[in-house]
Order: sequence, then structure tokens, then C-alpha cells
Amino acid sequence: MKILVLHPGALGDLILSLRALGALRRRFSHAEITLAGNLDYLRVVSHGYADCLASLSTLPLHRLFVPGMLTADDRLFWQSYERIACWMGAGDREFTRNLTGANPKTLISCWKPVPGESRHVSQIFIDSLGTWIGDPNVPSPAEIRLRPEDRLSAEAWLRQQAWTPDRAVIAIHPGAGSATKRWPLARFQALACEIVQGLGADILLIEGPAEPGLARRVAEDLPAAYIAESLPLGVVSGAFSLCRGFIGNDSGMAHLAAGLGLPSVTLFGSTSPEQWAPRGNRVMVLRDIRDCTPCETGLQGEHVCLGNITVERVWAALKLTMDGQ
Repeated sequence: MKILVLHPGALGDLILSLRALGALRRRFSHAEITLAGNLDYLRVVSHGYADCLASLSTLPLHRLFVPGMLTADDRLFWQSYERIACWMGAGDREFTRNLTGANPKTLISCWKPVPGESRHVSQIFIDSLGTWIGDPNVPSPAEIRLRPEDRLSAEAWLRQQAWTPDRAVIAIHPGAGSATKRWPLARFQALACEIVQGLGADILLIEGPAEPGLARRVAEDLPAAYIAESLPLGVVSGAFSLCRGFIGNDSGMAHLAAGLGLPSVTLFGSTSPEQWAPRGNRVMVLRDIRDCTPCETGLQGEHVCLGNITVERVWAALKLTMDGQ
């Protein structure tokens, strides 16, 4: 049996679907599962959940959205899979008609929470597979299975930064896809200093392409900081596996750290952690919406929720999540 899963989501979205993918893997243990999405993400986090990986851009998707455009070769492609789980195109009548017409054993589902939704996104992914997987009570959380080569690459990179294995490292990601999701930079700077003084640890600062210069600003007053500027995701995941803890905003990096089992503190502002919190055995989520009009009432206004979270509270949460290491 061949099963195709179409997943257009970003890094955090993909990680939140791992429980559902794991359930699909268990239910169809002898099937060949192909997972199509962003290959940069898939190569790092989907090991053990799929047999084959594909880029969405290589599939004949665009004609599914247009009436009368499906070719005979398109139909043969979609029919080459016994089942298709599709986490895109939900609500598009033409897309649904074309894909299910080509392959009736297709589930097209929306996984993003709608207003009033109480389920966590990881549960929405599971529920979207319906009767395919049977019991919806899937064990939580899912595990990201680190590739050995990623850990070796990360260790080599850290050694190039003058790190030695006897030095404890705490990872910090001060960025996020949206500036409104970022805890104040000055507090990240103060927190990093607290960690260095209190734990004697070095700091690994993660910086993505959308946040140039952010990590270097946090590192200005630190005696030892390793700045990961747009490193390949595999190297970042390997570096996380060498760290003792993680602090960051609501972002894909927080989901990556949690999925790797890293003691983590994630800071939430306007986004609801009830739906979007990272899943992990050692994850603490901090949110404080007091006096934040948009969060409390849904009305327009400036968010102050992230500003309510103090350095002292984050520092205490980090120590608590790290207890027992």
C-alpha cells in the first residue's frame, strides 16, 4: 500500500502533526508513506514517520484548483496512491472535486483552529484522519528522532566556536516570525546574563533569516555566546541536543526544542497556547494577558501581554524545567 500525505505547514505546524503521522504509521505499519511538504523541514523532523519525502512544488497541485485542467497523467499520479491525506485545499470546492474525483480515498482536512475551537492543533491533526487511525487517543507528545549526522555536524560547528564538551549551554531564540510575538529584547539580554552568572553556562543564540542582527544584540554583554546565524536546520537541531535548556518565543524553534526533549520555556503573547503550545515532557509555557485589551476582549489595541512576563519569572521557570537533569 502507498499513502501520500500533503502538508503545506511551517516548521511548528509540521512538528504538531507528528502525533497524527505516528498514528498513521502505526495503523498502516506495512504501507509506504510519502510525506510532501517543505523538504528543509521534513528532512530534519520526519525521520521514522515517513518512508519517502517530496517537495510540494514537484507535485501536480496547481491544476487541482482550476476547472477542467486535470490531465490524464495527473489522474494517474493521484491514483498511484491507495490513500491520500491532504492538509491543504480544505474549503476550495474545485480542489476538493478534482482531487477526490481522481482518488476517492482522499481525506481533505483543515487543521488550523477556527474561532471557538478548544482542541490543541496536534489533536486537530489526529482527528482529521478520522476512522483511518481508529482510536484517537494517541500518546503524547511525539518525538523528533535526531539524525546522528546532525548531532555530529552541530558538535563540529560548536567546537569551531571554541566550545568544549565540559561547558553547559543554554539555547535562546529571541526572534519569531512576527515582531508582535517577540519578548522585549532587553529582557532576553538580562535573562542571558542571569543564566551565565547563575549557571555558569554559555549561551547559544538562534537567529533566523527574518531577524538579522537580533542575536548579536543579545550577545553584546555576554562572555561566551555562540551565534547561530541562519544555520541549516539540521545543525540547529543537533546543537539543541547538546544544550541543557531552551528559552524562546512562540515559534518553530520552540516546537523543535520541545520535540527533541529539551527542557524548554516558551513565551506566549497574543497567540493562544491552548491551541499552539509546544508539546513535550519538559515544556513550560508562560503567558500573562492582564490588562492586555486585545487578549482580554478581542478588541483592537496594543498588546502588552508579553511585557507582563518578567525576567525573574522566566529564570525561575527555566530552573524548574531543568530540575532532575
